[in-house]
Amino acid sequence: MKNALAAAVLVAVVATAGCSTPAARPQAVLECDYKALKRNAPSGGPALTAVAYGSVKDIPADAVLMSDERLFRSVIVQHLSTSTTPGGTVQVTARLANCTAGPLGVRARVAFLDSNMAPVEAVSAWRPVFLPHGGMAVYQESSLSPKATHYYIELAPN
Repeated sequence: MKNALAAAVLVAVVATAGCSTPAARPQAVLECDYKALKRNAPSGGPALTAVAYGSVKDIPADAVLMSDERLFRSVIVQHLSTSTTPGGTVQVTARLANCTAGPLGVRARVAFLDSNMAPVEAVSAWRPVFLPHGGMAVYQESSLSPKATHYYIELAPN
């Protein structure tokens, strides 16, 4: 009896060890709020500016650029970050949320820039990114040059 109780306690401890995060919800449904995106989107910061000011709207650096309005209404960038690799280059990570009623395929590529907004290497190749219905996907790319200080990620329909 004593051994059976000890075994039951051990099974319960092993089953729950490392499986929960304090104060985290066990489940959630992805919800996209474009009004909150517009209201809370950061502004300012580095940007690529046209030589003839005003001829082309500034392109924000360190951001995700979408090629068309339909794509903008289909995907929200849930998280965007950079880190330095052990080799001293830059790795960008974008977590994308699918806001459509079905699965979605997009293409992504990144351009790495120096502190003066000049390219430090060729733009990366287009890579497919699959976003499941109601889900998220991660796009990640690393620069080849240690001179990269800024970037922009382009998204296009598949």
